[in-house]
Amino acid sequence: MAQNPSEAPALARSESSGGRVTLGTLLSWALPVFALSSPLFFIQFFFLKFSTDVLLLPPLVVGLLFASGRAWDAISDPIVGTWSDRTRTRLGRRRPWMLAGVPLLAVAILMVWIPPASLEGGALIGWVAVSLFFFYTAFTTYIVPHSALGAELSTDHHDRSRIFGVQNASFTLGMMMAFAGMQYVTLAEDPRAAMRLLVSIGVVVMVVILLVPPLRVHERAEYQGRGGDNPMRAMRDVVQNVHARRLLFAQGVQMLGASVLGILSPYLFEYILKRPGLIGPLPAVFVVCSIASIPFWVRMSRRFGKRETWMSAMVLAGLAFGSGFFLGENDVGGAVVLMVVAGFALGCGGSVGPSILADVIDDDELRTGERKEGAYNASWGFAIKTSNAFVILVTGVALQLSDFTPNVEQSAETKLMLRLLYAVLPLTMFLTAAWVLRGFKLDATEHARIRAELDRRNA
Repeated sequence: MAQNPSEAPALARSESSGGRVTLGTLLSWALPVFALSSPLFFIQFFFLKFSTDVLLLPPLVVGLLFASGRAWDAISDPIVGTWSDRTRTRLGRRRPWMLAGVPLLAVAILMVWIPPASLEGGALIGWVAVSLFFFYTAFTTYIVPHSALGAELSTDHHDRSRIFGVQNASFTLGMMMAFAGMQYVTLAEDPRAAMRLLVSIGVVVMVVILLVPPLRVHERAEYQGRGGDNPMRAMRDVVQNVHARRLLFAQGVQMLGASVLGILSPYLFEYILKRPGLIGPLPAVFVVCSIASIPFWVRMSRRFGKRETWMSAMVLAGLAFGSGFFLGENDVGGAVVLMVVAGFALGCGGSVGPSILADVIDDDELRTGERKEGAYNASWGFAIKTSNAFVILVTGVALQLSDFTPNVEQSAETKLMLRLLYAVLPLTMFLTAAWVLRGFKLDATEHARIRAELDRRNA
């Protein structure tokens, strides 16, 4: 039986409807994200290379499996998002899903990275397929409700950038942890044994940290029971929202460029720079610069507007990646400059993008009377994951067609292919995304009008 929100002891009215979210709530929600992003980036950035170089699976097969898993991940996002919008429990709409996702994630990660040593050929491919689909299902079960909970924390136009800025810093820190793990396994004498040790310890730590948000962060009681009644109609509302369409398309396009960083960096460092030992240190430079840039981008978004700030960062990121076409053997200095500039630029999107999305959710409430954070964050995840799946698939196909052979000197054709994917693709995508975002109209003035109308209606 649905419980009256005002009587639910595990729910709490927001500490901040229009002001700043308290530091304790912000840290409890945002900082544990690094324990979620670490395994995600580890799989997203390293599994293709681990499969081709250690498990010795064909790159085309792994690319297809990986892309299929990411495609399913994108499809499952709207399912979980709309269901969590409609969930009514004593704990709220989001936290039951997050609690259920923790043990599922633990089992799935162990399956992905520690396949039975006796498996080979078709049996190993089958295991990889099942474990990837299981991982992405478990990941969606946690991340979509968690992101939706973040969009509910505040209604303030600029405090939302602060909230997602802290989350972005935590998420990016997880990327650095993933690259450190990649270097540890790459340089190990026995990669499989190193992977078993790393993953076994990491899963235990992850479980403990991921329990913090669902146990400590309360949900808004006034949002309980206000999700879309029909999942299909909820997703239709997202598609029909003019602000959402443009924002999600811009996000998907720029993610086509951003995805190459992790997927192709291990190949670039080993086969172009000839410095596999930099798989950890160089991305660490990227992560440090990205995290350090977040306060700057949040301030710029207050001064110049969220749209204008993000567009500028996209152009800067495109130029940084474009310079990667000219990297050569032992060109460490050029790679460092690329990582510094790209890291600084990409610190913007992870903070400002979700903040803009939260404003769009308010616009949807004004139009429909419903709170569909789950549906909108699922659509945001769909844009990211379909882009990532496409890049993984293209990379796998390109490696296969260019006669890539693991652990040996690559042909000129393969090296050219790596440069095109790492430099020209992101340059094109980031500039295109900036052009698309130019037509986005929901600025601070329009959002203030929406909030004023919502406040009058809710009063």
